[in-house]
Amino acid sequence: MTGTASTEPRPDAGPQEVAAGDGRPTYEVVWPKSAMGIQPQRSAPRLDSFDGSRIAFLWDYVFRGDELFPALERALLDRFHGVEIVGYQEFGNTHGADEKERIATLPQFLRDRHIDAVVSGMGC
Repeated sequence: MTGTASTEPRPDAGPQEVAAGDGRPTYEVVWPKSAMGIQPQRSAPRLDSFDGSRIAFLWDYVFRGDELFPALERALLDRFHGVEIVGYQEFGNTHGADEKERIATLPQFLRDRHIDAVVSGMGC
């Protein structure tokens, strides 16, 4: 790809390209962090213990949850008395065409099932 570098700012307001002394383009360094899009929310209080609690697994079906969640379930059942796991299969995929609606209804869905804690797995 060929082109010429300019010392004039481009109208698209992206990182500015300028000519180096030998004619090669150089670029300004920019910070990739954007303004905060949502306001922070206060987290729910932590449980004192998982003993006797119902824990829901949520997954976006992207990265190895089918391997992770069975191992995590075994560990939780071994460590905590009376814990009940509600598998990700009951909730369905948390990512996809109906993601916005599914997430909007999630709080009530969890309340209806008397869920005490959630483990949400997301792929990268």
